[in-house]
Amino acid sequence: MKPLRILVVGQTPPPFHGQSIMIQYLLDGKYKDIELTHVRMNFSQQLDSVGSFRLAKLWELLRVVAAIYIARLRVRPAVLYYPPAGPRFVPVMRDIVILGMTRWAFAKTVFHFHAGGISEYFLKMNPVMRSLFRFSLMRPDMVIRIAHGSAQDGRGLLCKKEVVIPNGIPDFAGESIQRDGNRRAPIGILLVAALSEDKGVLIAIEAAQQLMSAGMDVELTCVGGWSSPEFQVRAESIIEPSFRSRFKFPGIQTGTRKWEYYRSADIFVFPSFYHSETFGIVLLEAMCFSLPIVASRWRGIPEVVEEGSCAILCEPKDVASCRDALTRLIEDSGLRSRMARAARDRYLQYFSIETHRRAMESALSQLGKTLPAPMVISHNSELN
Repeated sequence: MKPLRILVVGQTPPPFHGQSIMIQYLLDGKYKDIELTHVRMNFSQQLDSVGSFRLAKLWELLRVVAAIYIARLRVRPAVLYYPPAGPRFVPVMRDIVILGMTRWAFAKTVFHFHAGGISEYFLKMNPVMRSLFRFSLMRPDMVIRIAHGSAQDGRGLLCKKEVVIPNGIPDFAGESIQRDGNRRAPIGILLVAALSEDKGVLIAIEAAQQLMSAGMDVELTCVGGWSSPEFQVRAESIIEPSFRSRFKFPGIQTGTRKWEYYRSADIFVFPSFYHSETFGIVLLEAMCFSLPIVASRWRGIPEVVEEGSCAILCEPKDVASCRDALTRLIEDSGLRSRMARAARDRYLQYFSIETHRRAMESALSQLGKTLPAPMVISHNSELN
């Protein structure tokens, strides 16, 4: 049997964020039952331009639509794979235009939700926008979500089939890292994210400062690009002058340089309350590098980490809760060591790239067969 041809439409790095990284991992895989062709989106080169309107994006929109048609004629893929945007006006309008103009040309459509909440956003639209949304995005043949705890967008869109496939990443560490719980201070706390307020950057800074004020020898490194120059000024302004040397902001790091930050840290912190948070690739990276984790009890995060085993969960937007969780790990070297080992074990068991790609191939290949009857949707789930 010939492999099922699928056209993958989506952003690959740069910029570096969860969705673009996972699409690249999907494309890099070797498969038996599916054959992937890629049309790359290029709406944003920097994180601070994601979701914003720029005139050049209109030309990119036309280019993407034209590229989809060309790929459809040349390769003849039967399936369109598309990752819808999160609940923001400009990206949603982009999806409406692209899908409204091209989806009809494919036998089946699969949506992969790396960001959640679009079905809830639908309810805030005016009647005209709702009609366009229904035409472009409703009733896909398959919806892939990356966590059970993420927004129920598949049900909201009246999908015919829904599957949950956790993300997975390559083993960049290569081996278990033996973290000495009795290492000398300072204790290195690492945050890796797009540096924005809703990724918990201010929470992490405030929590770290409170630890320093209490006499704990710690330092905080925040790896990633700033969401805006204004937020960078705001974040840096809350750092007390006497503690400034203990905070590091090295910017976006990739490859070996990025992995060295994970390798040299003692604790990973991720107090996100991002509205579309579903999984958090950085949590997998932290587990891969045997790091104990402090993360927020938010969206799909508790599903990724295992509370009490490799992570301590804090309450969203709560500096004291984050500080107390970090304190437990800083003061208990044995707990840090145990959670470090458990983190690596959890990554290997559930979140390897091989496990992820096998699950993706198995799900996508089903689109080449007769799909089951549409799933039963409760009366509260249908979009009116």
